[in-house]
Amino acid sequence: MRAVVMRRPGCVELAELPDPICGPDEILMRTEAVSICSTDVSYYRGHLFPARWPIVPGHEYVGRVVQIGSRLEQDIRLDDRLVYWGQTDFWGMAEFRTIRPLLPQHRLETSWYTQRNFYDADQAAAVVVPAEIPASLATIVEPLTSVLRSLLTNPPRPGDVCVVLGCGPCGLLAVQVLHKYLGAGLVVVADRDPARLRVALELGADQAFNTDLDTTELEAIVRNNHDSFADYLFDALPHVTVANGDGKDVRQLGMGLLRPGGTYVVYGATETPQMINTWLILAKGLRLVAAPFDVRLFPMARSAHVARIALSLIRDGVIKAERLVTRSIRANDEAAISEAFANYGANGDLKTSIAYHDPDSPGADERVGSGLTVGS
Repeated sequence: MRAVVMRRPGCVELAELPDPICGPDEILMRTEAVSICSTDVSYYRGHLFPARWPIVPGHEYVGRVVQIGSRLEQDIRLDDRLVYWGQTDFWGMAEFRTIRPLLPQHRLETSWYTQRNFYDADQAAAVVVPAEIPASLATIVEPLTSVLRSLLTNPPRPGDVCVVLGCGPCGLLAVQVLHKYLGAGLVVVADRDPARLRVALELGADQAFNTDLDTTELEAIVRNNHDSFADYLFDALPHVTVANGDGKDVRQLGMGLLRPGGTYVVYGATETPQMINTWLILAKGLRLVAAPFDVRLFPMARSAHVARIALSLIRDGVIKAERLVTRSIRANDEAAISEAFANYGANGDLKTSIAYHDPDSPGADERVGSGLTVGS
């Protein structure tokens, strides 16, 4: 099969790999589309390192079931379209892939210790995607599931003033969930990219601040409200470099915006370690919270239910997933894939969808791989 292979940081190329083999507790899927995630880019930029190189990146995925393992024949049907959350960061950007699915109606899961400080499930949370959802939008179920796991685990109260730091794809999903689904009273966003700030306002944010240009204004809000402006903060920022060594950054400003006892939600792991102001946590009694990856605290079966909610929000148009997909490129276009990794996030870009066998994409039915033949 044909796959996107990352041989080392800064190097992605198309290559032929052996066809995957479907085990008794697995399904084999023919890929429709995969979106490039910031995690994929972290490996590309050398901020994350796999156990070994090369890797096949990709996990924001939708595919069609072409083979079912013997232990799953009663649970899944051939030709089902599935998205998943969890199990692995890898192997999505290939013509075919296998997963061990855990659907919302299932409860049995097994786990293992990852050496990354948490227990993970052997299975991935999965949901069946209806035919009317295009493949490029179905890939948004995975990041939306991540955002919902975080917001539903530690929700704001209806009417709360909420701050979202970072207007990348997950920050923009959080804006929509807070505005349309969780009843936020006011949603304030902060980012350094003017194009992304405009999208945030379009999707429901009430106020937007440019962290390169509006720092003085943000400091004035903190000062004028005596450190008691917002109730809730969702941190979707990447790593931030503090300028001039003055020890102040947008996260510190965010903590200043929070009222005493306010909630600071840590959403994602940054590519490099970050400073954090322990004085503001202590002085204001801030609650730092997160949705755990550890399945002893958040079983994969629960994540499957969250994925079902994510799918329904996209299907019903509550979440405008199409606004996050900036462009779609063909899976056999090596130059475009390499450029998408190299310039991820530039010029207001959000999600790049790599189209494989999506019938809704022009020319996507053209084979780009080795002609694998499968059956049940």
